[in-house]
Amino acid sequence: MNTPTDPLSSYQPYDRDNYSPQESIGYLLKRVGAVLTLSMDRHLSRFDLTHAQLGIFIKLLHGEANTAADLARELLTDTGAMTRMLDRLEEKGLVQRTRSCADRRVVQVELTAKGRQMADDIIGVAIDNLNHHLRGFNADEVAQFKGFLRRMIANT
Repeated sequence: MNTPTDPLSSYQPYDRDNYSPQESIGYLLKRVGAVLTLSMDRHLSRFDLTHAQLGIFIKLLHGEANTAADLARELLTDTGAMTRMLDRLEEKGLVQRTRSCADRRVVQVELTAKGRQMADDIIGVAIDNLNHHLRGFNADEVAQFKGFLRRMIANT
């Protein structure tokens, strides 16, 4: 079995002798993601929103994206799926789309007054849900966990 001697070594956490699908990081991350998604969907149902729509909401609210293409890229989805999600949010009166004056191919997206009004309640649900799943973790463990996840993302 591989063991780390130097953090920058070629340590490989898995090999054919110790790999178990039920204990793989990929499987565990997928399970956590599914549990968070189901829980978030359940708690957001009173707003008639899904976890995927919450992602759009948060990106718009925090100014991390302002076009349909940016939202698709940030949320790792295709533009067709993003268009459908934006259609639903627009039908609910939570977002509005406008064509850019500078480039008509660009569709700008923003929260409506109704969307901004609901933002605090929706973000509160997301925070409560995450805190529920992080019960038993202390502040240092949460920081370390986030650091581990960021390192995995950086390895892409």
